[in-house]
Amino acid sequence: MSTPGRSPESGSPQVSPATIPLLLLGLLIGFFAGYFFLWWGLLGVLAVCVIAFTRVFAGKSRDAATAAILGVVAGYLIVILLALFRGVL
Repeated sequence: MSTPGRSPESGSPQVSPATIPLLLLGLLIGFFAGYFFLWWGLLGVLAVCVIAFTRVFAGKSRDAATAAILGVVAGYLIVILLALFRGVL
């Protein structure tokens, strides 16, 4: 039995099983890089982004690389914004 508007051959899109763990790991890396190293932590964030971009261009899992980038950037920005609002920076 097929649902209207969908062809029987189309299934749900496959997402890499490493997406959620890399998102959480990225959040941790970004958070700790910003918390302990502040502006030097930005180099760690850039390093993770470069590694993820190279994995995408090499044909590896795009979902996992995107999750890693989003996690690291979000974790770092959260710490920086908290520091700005608290008046530390």
